[in-house]
Parts: sequence; C-alpha cells; structure tokens
Amino acid sequence: MRRVVLFTLLFIASFSVFSQSVDADDLSIQAAIDACVSMRDAAAASDYAAIQQSAENLRACGATYFDGLQSSDTVEGSLNGHLVFNEAFADSLAASDDAYDKADDINRTVTTRGQTADGSILTKTCFVKAGQSTKYSFSSRGRQELAVVAEAGGLVTMRVHVTNSAGLDKRYDDTEDVRKGRPQRKTVFSLPSDRRNTVEVEVVNCGSKDISFVVISN
Repeated sequence: MRRVVLFTLLFIASFSVFSQSVDADDLSIQAAIDACVSMRDAAAASDYAAIQQSAENLRACGATYFDGLQSSDTVEGSLNGHLVFNEAFADSLAASDDAYDKADDINRTVTTRGQTADGSILTKTCFVKAGQSTKYSFSSRGRQELAVVAEAGGLVTMRVHVTNSAGLDKRYDDTEDVRKGRPQRKTVFSLPSDRRNTVEVEVVNCGSKDISFVVISN
C-alpha cells in the first residue's frame, strides 16, 4: 500500500513539474523573443539581410508598442548609440549605420497603440546603466508572459513583483545566474482575472557597460 501511495505522489509531482516546464516553454510571445534575439545577433554581426528578416518576423508576430509599461525613473536614459528592438530601427539600420546615432528619434516615431483586443504582443525598448537597475510597471490580468532581451554583450537579471488591492503580494524573480546575468530572460505566471494587478519589473544590468533591452509581454 505504501508503495502505491509513494508511486502516486511521485507521479503527481512529476506531472506537476512537467506541466510547469511545458507552460514556461510554450509561450505566445516566443516568436517575438526569437525575432528580438535574431535582431540583436544580426546587428552585432552587421548582417543587414538578417536584420531585415528579423524586422519582418516582428511584423509577422504582430508586435505593437507597449505603451502601458511605465518607467519609475523621472528621466529615462538615452537610447542613442544602442539597439532599438522594433521594425523601424531594423529597417533604418539595414539601410545605414547612422541608425544608432538617431536611436531616440527613431524610437519616438513608433506608433503607440497600447493593449489591443486581438492579443497582439507588446514590446518596448528601454535603457539601463552599467551595474545598475531600472524599474517599470504595468497592469495585467490572467496569464502573464514576460521576457527581457538585452542588446549584444548585455547580461541581465529580472525581478518581478506583483500586487493588487486584495492583498496579493508575490514575487517571480530569476533564480539562476542572478549575479552573472543572462542575455535574455523569460517567465510566465497566472494572475487573478477578476481585478487589476500591478506588475513591477526590475531589470538589473549585471554587465560593465550601459545597454538597451526590450521588454516583451502578451
């Protein structure tokens, strides 16, 4: 009898771990993550054909500007000299290296449409200084998928804090390579659907140089 109970418990535990891993890997924003990673790598290699392809991939997955992502900083750092993860920048970079010098201007031209009813993926390019962190927040309900991709050479750690008016106070922080950082991060979690939840995202720059990064959300 004990063997049966032990086997059942082990099966349930294994199924739970399997379900969580599938949940974390099967993201609706994965195509956008892949497109941003490809854009970063293509830009670092000055592969203009690949840059244009990554721009097309972003268009294909329906990525729109994440207007609801609000910075906690009074003044955000300049993106000039850094990669901007959107189609307009990719198109400009494929035509001329001057895109880096005009990064802020190009980023401002992105159409702000915010959250859409058809489930479009949301992206916003942000900036963080070397060895420091920056915080952003947004409102969310239900299943929340979230990712951060740093520009070439960047290593980041992501800390996520969720609260709401009903007393929810939970963290979804990175637990691996926290001090070293990784080129990209992603997570998925479930939030109450019957009320507004505030998601605070802190991105830590673990490297020794200023970097841009993109926040991607469903």
